[in-house]
Amino acid sequence: MSAPATLWAERWVETIDGLKLFVADCDRAPPGRLPVLCLPGLTRGERDFSALAEILAPERRVLTIVMRGRGKSDHDPNPQNYNVITETGDILHALDGLGVARAVIVGTSRGGIQAMLIAQMRRSLIAGTVLNDIGPRIEKRGLLRIVAGLALSPKRFHSWEEAAEMLKRAQIAQFPRLTQTEWLAYAHRLYVDAEGAPAPDYDWRLTNTVSAAADQDPPELWTQFAQLAGSPLLAIRGACSDLLSAETLLEMQARLPEMRALTLADRGHAPFLDEPDAVAAIRALLEECDRCETTRPTPAPPPPSPTSMTPLPG
Repeated sequence: MSAPATLWAERWVETIDGLKLFVADCDRAPPGRLPVLCLPGLTRGERDFSALAEILAPERRVLTIVMRGRGKSDHDPNPQNYNVITETGDILHALDGLGVARAVIVGTSRGGIQAMLIAQMRRSLIAGTVLNDIGPRIEKRGLLRIVAGLALSPKRFHSWEEAAEMLKRAQIAQFPRLTQTEWLAYAHRLYVDAEGAPAPDYDWRLTNTVSAAADQDPPELWTQFAQLAGSPLLAIRGACSDLLSAETLLEMQARLPEMRALTLADRGHAPFLDEPDAVAAIRALLEECDRCETTRPTPAPPPPSPTSMTPLPG
């Protein structure tokens, strides 16, 4: 469900190539605490973080940047720009414009991939990270399921009840215990009211771009993941997830033993981040980030960002 109108300050920032990106900005907290930067999944936007923002906004600034081609952000005339490299550049450019030099990132799915790329490109930005059902290795079967779901999704539903029912049929294995009311709320996270009927909230050409990328095996991002060392890190996995495996989560812990890990029962890809255990873990990580920040030495200037990287699917 969408956030209350009084919660977000609606902002727009411009990309280097002139597109307008929507930013939901909860900036009512007193100064002195690290802001939280929320990065949504593939087709998603600020509604995925509404519940979390309501909890955190009294304590700290919470921003969600909605990627090009999603939600209220401009669609790109060149759909080849719907890739995580371009989008990560958009995030860094947007944060410069918003005056955010350091933040804790909460990245869901594709947003977590972007967080790992930010760690490689501008490590000084990251005070801590939450990876929500994403890791350096993506299970291809989960990626193909997502791509197939996008391809089969209608461009318009007759009612919210129909949208919730179709969502339930497609994702019951990911979320086996949701009530009908919760499926309806989930539909409101994914879809937008378009002239009285629910509809997907993204540029349809994004589906074609992602489908083409999914034909290849997803590259592994262990080098980028390793860059998250040195600041608090939390990985959340849905126990029913087919995108982040239990084996990958264990390998993440082996490579970065200081990483906290949380597995949520009856959740798949991706947890909603309104689950009590998830909220408690995120708040504990944020408190640790604040404590670390008070003792952090003045950082050296960051190295130049990589100028050439391979676009990633998903």
